[in-house]
Parts: sequence; structure tokens; C-alpha cells
Amino acid sequence: MDDVDLRLVELMAEDGRASNSQLARQLGVSEGTVRHRLKRLQESGTVRVQTQVKGDELLGSYLVVVGLNVDGRDLEGCAERIDCLPEVQRTLIVTGRYDLLVILAMGSHSGLVDFITQRLSRVPGVRYSETFVCLKDYDSWYPAASLAAFDPNNRRQGDMQP
Repeated sequence: MDDVDLRLVELMAEDGRASNSQLARQLGVSEGTVRHRLKRLQESGTVRVQTQVKGDELLGSYLVVVGLNVDGRDLEGCAERIDCLPEVQRTLIVTGRYDLLVILAMGSHSGLVDFITQRLSRVPGVRYSETFVCLKDYDSWYPAASLAAFDPNNRRQGDMQP
């Protein structure tokens, strides 16, 4: 990414609905340049445009961090299996006391119990977990695709009613 790409991404972070022509004016380049650069950044996987939802606006929503110790033989495989679970916002391989830190978006206490006892406990390689419920989240924006995790009835994303 060069300076124009970085400025383009910064402008989009401020207003994700800005048109290519608005972005071009602010950058001092042509609209075609913006269109071409956005396409290249998205196709390369460098930039992803998505809708985010303020977690504080979702009644009963909260963030949970789970520290995990896993069998060392399959650390990445275990992380990949966990990262596919719908409540998981982020899975991190870390140093220190735990092998993995998993960040969850939860909509209910019963959903957390179900996640820990039914799904996480069945992931091969998980030896030990410690769960931390976040009391305050200073950056509570979640990808809209994660709304299913906040559903107190545990319906999957495709089953959600408007």
C-alpha cells in the first residue's frame, strides 16, 4: 500500500458511504483511480468493506474472552476449528499463560454456557479454558455478520427474523 491507498482507507474509515467521486476529490485524483485502487485492495484481501453494529445497542450483548491451553501438536488446527464457531469474533495464537485467546460476542448467559459446555468442549485439542466476562467494552463495534451470536434464542444467522 502506498500513501494514496493509506489515505483512501482512512477516508473510507471516516465515511464508508462516501462515493468514489467524493473520495477522488478529497485525494486529488481521478474517480477511475479510486475505483481501480479500491477494486485492487478488495480483490487482494487487503481491505474488506463491511457493516458494523454498535454492541451497546444490542440488548443483553456482551463480550467474553476465553483463554485456552491446547495440545501443542495441533495449535493452528485447533485455532481454525474454534474460529469457525459463530460467536467467535477473533481467535489469537498468543504467548504467555495461554496458547489461544478467543474473543466472543454473546447475547445471553445461557448462550455462553452452551458455547463453553457444548461447542468449545468438543473441539479436539482443547485441554483447559478460563473465561472472562468483560464488564465494559471501550470499542463495542461488531461486524453485522456476527448478529447471530447476540440472538438469545441461539438461532443461526440464516434463521434470524427481522
